[in-house]
Amino acid sequence: MKAMMTAFVAIAVISVGAWYGLGELGFSAADQTSGSAVRLN
Repeated sequence: MKAMMTAFVAIAVISVGAWYGLGELGFSAADQTSGSAVRLN
């Protein structure tokens, strides 16, 4: 049970870190799929 809880915490940390990291590097879905004629906030 302890290993499963550790795995759940690791998944959460990795996913949140990837979300912030990829957003900062410009690899978000909005950045990758929009052209220059699209205005994003």
